[in-house]
This record gives sequence, C-alpha cells and structure tokens, in this order.
Amino acid sequence: MNDKQELDLNEAAYRRLKEHIRQTYPHGRFVALAGGEIVADAASMEQLHTVLEAMGKDPVKTFIIQAGVDYPEYLIILTQDVRP
Repeated sequence: MNDKQELDLNEAAYRRLKEHIRQTYPHGRFVALAGGEIVADAASMEQLHTVLEAMGKDPVKTFIIQAGVDYPEYLIILTQDVRP
C-alpha cells in the first residue's frame, strides 16, 4: 500500500471511529491510527512517538489525532508572496 492509500484508509477509519474515540479516550489524548485501526494512544505527542517507534511504526506515516478535537473536513490555506 502506498502512502496515499494508507492516508485515505486512516482518514476513513477516523471518520468511522470519531465518536468511539470521543467516548473512549479523554479529551486531548493523542490517538494513532494505522492500517485503518487504532494502534496506540498516549498523553503527549512525544510519548505517542516513543510508543509507535517501539511498535516499529513510523510516527510520520501514522495518522494522529487528539481525542475530542473537531477537525474540519477540509482546509483552505491562503498564502501571500512576501518576497521583495
């Protein structure tokens, strides 16, 4: 599975599991999804990275969210060229 497919899988899993995560994990807890399922959680991003690395997972390629945080379905980023 390539990175885009993994991201799509984990985004779909997040949408499916969003309410479960909200009900199961304390607000603000970091939750990691990989392969379409929850694989780890921790109180801080640093702790979660340590747990994921111990599991042999690359934290950068893992879908990480914070429980109880509402994420937008999409994001528009506006930029401005500030070069002189």
